[in-house]
Amino acid sequence: MEISKQRTKEDVVDAFNLMWGTFPSPVMLITYKHEIVAVNKMCASLGVSTGIKCSSLNGGNHKLCRAAEARKTGKAVRKVCYLSDTEIVSDGYWIPIEGEYMVHFGNDITEYADVEKCRQLG
Repeated sequence: MEISKQRTKEDVVDAFNLMWGTFPSPVMLITYKHEIVAVNKMCASLGVSTGIKCSSLNGGNHKLCRAAEARKTGKAVRKVCYLSDTEIVSDGYWIPIEGEYMVHFGNDITEYADVEKCRQLG
């Protein structure tokens, strides 16, 4: 599909909610400046709100973030990592979409992962 015009913020949020609203893992629509613009139902149920920086959710730790790479390449980026604060292995994604926006989420894959190996990798 060719995009003939820049979508409004409302259009992008509506599309995000349509596609990701009931996804069973927390999902955020963020800007390239890391501001949370929208969250799905699961993310909201965890107390995540809009208007804050996504990095604030992880104590300001941004070392695992791949948003800049996704923005630079224009392609989705994946990072599997161990999150020590929650003791889960997360299969994280940063997916650039139209304009300044990106979809960001991580699936808990702890039960399928070699947790010890992931702890060592960070």
